[in-house]
Amino acid sequence: MQRISLEKMAKMLSVWPVVVNTLAVLAVLTAVAAEGWVPALVLAILPLAIILWRQRHTLARRSPGIGGVGRYLTARYLLLAAAAVQLHGLDQLSAVPLVACVLMVLALALEPLLLAMNRLAVPYAANVPGHEDRNRARFGYGHVFPLNLLAVVLLVLAVLAPVVLVVVTLVVAAASLVLAAAALLDIAGRIQARRRFQADLPEILSAMQPEFYVYWHAPPRSAFQVTMWLPYLERIGVPFVLVVRTVPTFRQLAEATDHPVVLRRSLTDLDDLIVPSLRGVFYVNNAMRNNHMVRYSQLTHIQLLHGESDKASSATPIIRMYDRDFVAGQAAIDRFEKFGVQMPPEIFRIVGRPQVEHVAEARGPIGELSDRSVLYAPTWLGYQAETNYSSLLAGSQIVRSLLERGCRVVFRPHPYSERSPELRDACREIRAMLEADAAATGRRHLYGEIAETEMSVVDCFNASDAMISDVSAVVGDFLHSGKPLAMVSPRTDAAEFVEQFPMARAAYVLVVRDSALENLDEVLDALTGTDPHEAERKRWGTYYLGDIPRERYAERFVDVAREELRLPAS
Repeated sequence: MQRISLEKMAKMLSVWPVVVNTLAVLAVLTAVAAEGWVPALVLAILPLAIILWRQRHTLARRSPGIGGVGRYLTARYLLLAAAAVQLHGLDQLSAVPLVACVLMVLALALEPLLLAMNRLAVPYAANVPGHEDRNRARFGYGHVFPLNLLAVVLLVLAVLAPVVLVVVTLVVAAASLVLAAAALLDIAGRIQARRRFQADLPEILSAMQPEFYVYWHAPPRSAFQVTMWLPYLERIGVPFVLVVRTVPTFRQLAEATDHPVVLRRSLTDLDDLIVPSLRGVFYVNNAMRNNHMVRYSQLTHIQLLHGESDKASSATPIIRMYDRDFVAGQAAIDRFEKFGVQMPPEIFRIVGRPQVEHVAEARGPIGELSDRSVLYAPTWLGYQAETNYSSLLAGSQIVRSLLERGCRVVFRPHPYSERSPELRDACREIRAMLEADAAATGRRHLYGEIAETEMSVVDCFNASDAMISDVSAVVGDFLHSGKPLAMVSPRTDAAEFVEQFPMARAAYVLVVRDSALENLDEVLDALTGTDPHEAERKRWGTYYLGDIPRERYAERFVDVAREELRLPAS
């Protein structure tokens, strides 16, 4: 059962706004009923202190975006009222304080409008030739929030020095109004630019003459699904556009590539994409929204997926809705039969895995190497319990044994490992272990930012002489190297694991039971020493990655793609 912290529970129940609003109401009542200004001031300072503490990170941002606009708005109105009552009680509510209060009310009233308008100013396109997009604000609209909060603080404290603090409040409130007005004008410009682009999109696309689209929808931190294919889609040699359906996916791709990216949020928005030059659409996952694009039957719809593995998701009946399924080798075709999914034979085209073209071959027999490096590349938990193949909870035992054997370790967990507290903690433990060993022995392990961000998966392959992984697409890619590899079975014995996941026939199987590794020494002896399965592994490499000459390996994909798009041979 997942544990929920008190802080998270308080956020879920909206406890803090209730507390702050209650204190603000008490401040108003005290200002009205109590004699003297001290009790009301103390009660007003308490909610302000809570707001400042809760919003400290937002206030500290240099580029706040929309920032804290609209937060604790009721409490700020109440505190403004309390301050006005206090000033009235001191006979200080003259013309200047009244103007300051009116300006503050207007400044606060603009926050909900600013928030609502900003939601309408969504991005729409990036990197479109001949078009300057207006996806982002010209400045941080969130600066309105600290100005308004500062004005409330000054007005609450005005009882201490009415003449000075009221004037400063007036200036700050006026500055906030000017900034909010500028923000609203900028938002209006962004909305207008998006509408013009929407209206002109058919003409823009007709001028670009894209031959195909890459259609993509996925969770956060998934841009790799698209970027791994871009170098090979570029080699097709014709214009293309990336199509996304949500703002988060748009931002992921807009930051990851210089290719044109277009956001189409509604189903009818897709109609404007269908231009005469368009021949087909590529997909890199089985997202539910893919069926929105597949309905255009005049186009050729091609599924690429984003890896070669024995997971059930690689052999789903959903693939039938595409015209073609590009697969790496015969194993991917046989996998459908294994899972009882009947497929029309003509849907498949064997194109290899072009991403492995730069995977280097082994330096030599691993048992003869004096400085062996082993890549540990565990997967994540998956979306359901039955698709949880991760070995990370036993990962520290694996890494510790590798270190004891004098191996250099390359550690690259799946990016989604950060989503789980347990896996996140396991990653931290392994990184700390490698850091301590590097300090003690001088071995230059690769982990953290270097291995997980700066280096590509292929870079990690080439920096290693062997690999330990789970049921994962990286196993299929690593086969191209011919180097020794091991796979971890998280729930079953080796024989049953190989039956479920045939790719394990090319690997040494490491069995986990109750978080304990049963045959760790035996597997590591074979993996980093004798390597008795070398010939068998290379045979399975051909079965999974295609019988394609190494020197023109990636060109197979390009040639088949051009053929399916009915383009002249390159």
